[in-house]
Amino acid sequence: MRILKNAITQGKIAHAYIFSGPRGVGKTSSARILAKALNCKEGPTPLPCGVCESCTAITDGSSVDVIEIDGASNNSVDDIRDLRERVKYAPSGGKYKVYIIDEVHMLSGSAFNALLKTLEEPPSHVIFVLATTEMKKIPATVLSRCQQMPFRRISSQVIRARLKQISDTEGISISPHALNLVARAADGSMRDSLTILDQLSSFTSEISEDKVKDLLGIADTGHLSGMAKALVSGNRVSILEIISLLAEQGTDMRSFARGLVQFFRDLLVASVMPHPEDILDVSSEEMTAIREIIASSSEDQLTLMLSELLKSEAQIRNASSPRLALEMVLLRASFLSTLRPLKDVIENISMHGRNRVETASSAPAQRETEKEAVEEVKESNSEQDAVVTGDMTEEEAVSVAPAEAEERRMPEASPAWERTVSRIEPPLASKLLQTTAEANGDELLLTLNGGQAVFEDSIKKNLTEIEKIFSEEYGRRLKIRIAVAQKKKVSRRELKEKVVAEPLIREALELFDGRIVDITPIDKSENGKNGGNDVEENAG
Repeated sequence: MRILKNAITQGKIAHAYIFSGPRGVGKTSSARILAKALNCKEGPTPLPCGVCESCTAITDGSSVDVIEIDGASNNSVDDIRDLRERVKYAPSGGKYKVYIIDEVHMLSGSAFNALLKTLEEPPSHVIFVLATTEMKKIPATVLSRCQQMPFRRISSQVIRARLKQISDTEGISISPHALNLVARAADGSMRDSLTILDQLSSFTSEISEDKVKDLLGIADTGHLSGMAKALVSGNRVSILEIISLLAEQGTDMRSFARGLVQFFRDLLVASVMPHPEDILDVSSEEMTAIREIIASSSEDQLTLMLSELLKSEAQIRNASSPRLALEMVLLRASFLSTLRPLKDVIENISMHGRNRVETASSAPAQRETEKEAVEEVKESNSEQDAVVTGDMTEEEAVSVAPAEAEERRMPEASPAWERTVSRIEPPLASKLLQTTAEANGDELLLTLNGGQAVFEDSIKKNLTEIEKIFSEEYGRRLKIRIAVAQKKKVSRRELKEKVVAEPLIREALELFDGRIVDITPIDKSENGKNGGNDVEENAG
């Protein structure tokens, strides 16, 4: 409104304006006030008197200089041609002829074309005000010829104050909580709030919070918070029980779905903002319930649930069975309760990495202990063998002991393999861990899969050293051979079919109504066991 006031004060009145915005925010009323400001006896003035003949005629709708046209019913080319003929005539009483075209987006394409020239160069005494709720339907050629004035939704505080003033003037008894509900139900529309207040005053003489909920079908805060808790915790039994209770009470499921979307929006705002009570239009009881829920949830979880509810609201609104549609939507959204915040996942990965590092650092000490134990077994066995046989030399007793000691160990532990790898430098040891090992007599076959073939040359260069260490650990001379397994070519189509067949992938696609766009194969070692087990069993 400041732009219009300054334009009138400075004498820079445009020949055409577009008032755009949602319903009930005062577009047509503002157009009438602008007409009063232009044709007031004291005008043009930003503060029309409202009592002169011109102002009262505009208020009554009887002014011949202010013509209101309904764009929905006068949208043909002939109607616009008739308008073009009438704009030529001078105003009869005021200084300007003001044409207010309401719902102008309803004009046909031909009607807009017929209006273009008049909008661009109207007579100096003509002002056009075009009002619309759907700005995107206005042709760009029309927009370029008008000054655009966007209207925003009215805050609930302003609506509440206006309703309080009207109810006090008209003697309507309404509680403060009921006023809050009416202001919120109006969704920024002053006209809708007045319609609701008029309907309530006809419904009951004492307007209470419960009466407003009954008439408008607004869900109780307790039911909304209970449903939110059930969704966040994934309690599907509670979800169905609450819906059953709502059905018994005759609650409109579509209205409940809208209320639940708004409640989750409030939850998300409260989880993000440090002082949500300054932004959210909720009572202290509702704020307490909101804080309790966000304490057991995360921003990621609330965001995903709100997104799911928003996408499904249209399904519930247009469904033949709103209750069934609501149940399916809420049960599907409840599966999001198992999600964990990204920061928790990262922390778990970091902790797992630290544990592996600590385990790796303690491995040498464990291996030394194992080696000492083996040596003790060697000594014990050599003494026993010397006593039993009498003819066996000390060297022969020691040579038999390692095999017997390894046989006494569980094959799954693979101590010989672990000790061998621990004695090799880390870069080479990590490459050995990518192989599968198979022993055949005194030959040890190390096989690399197709994706790890790049390690073949590096292992071959150090083959002598590796054979020496293996022979020492396994107690006999081993010959090592390197082989590379041929990698099977898998077509992208076969890979996609394999992925879609996975139950977890299929469930995720159904849950989020998704589709597979692309598949990227990932190279990974197919080691199975680390190889040491097989060597251990065959070498024993």
